[in-house]
Order: sequence, then structure tokens, then C-alpha cells
Amino acid sequence: MTSCIQAPQQRAGGPVLVHVEFEVFGGVQGVHFSKYCKEMCDRFDLKGWSKPSPYGTVLGVIEGEKGNVDEMAMWLQHQGSPGSRIEHCELRNWQIVDKCDYRRFNVRF
Repeated sequence: MTSCIQAPQQRAGGPVLVHVEFEVFGGVQGVHFSKYCKEMCDRFDLKGWSKPSPYGTVLGVIEGEKGNVDEMAMWLQHQGSPGSRIEHCELRNWQIVDKCDYRRFNVRF
């Protein structure tokens, strides 16, 4: 499922924070996908993690301001790292959160 939650970008206490899980399918291993994913998340000030799965996909979690998470979701679905070939990206369990569970974005192995 690739739809975003429909939420305002701001709320009374500050920006809307969201959490989403992702899995990217296609030619995404062996092309430094997680490294570029981390660079993009750092650029957008997003938290979470990504890792290659044993099934040839890349799994992860992204948290942060909704607008930035939406931008990162577009990158995961349509751009990816140089040399990657994205077949599709599943974005699951979109949630509005009060705070991020992670302090930074990490690549796991």
C-alpha cells in the first residue's frame, strides 16, 4: 500500500510527526541503496533505519515531519540510488506520533 495518511502539515504544538514502515522491491541490493537512503534521510532530518532483507528487498522505518516523510516516500517509490531499479515500494502502517522513537537514521545489516 503506497498511500499517505491525510494529515495537516502543522498542528497546534508544532509540525505533524509521522512513522511509516517501508519495503522496496526490485534491483535494490548491491547498488548502495541503504547508503543513499541514509543520506536522503539525513538531508530531510528523518529518523529510523534501513537494511537489506534476505529476500532481495530493502526494509526500513522512517519517522519525522510529515512533509519530509512524504518527500522521502516519493524518493523510495520513484528514484532510489544510482543504478537501482525500483519495481515498487510498499509503505505500511502510517501513524501520526507524538515523538520519534529513533534519534537518527541508521543502516542495519
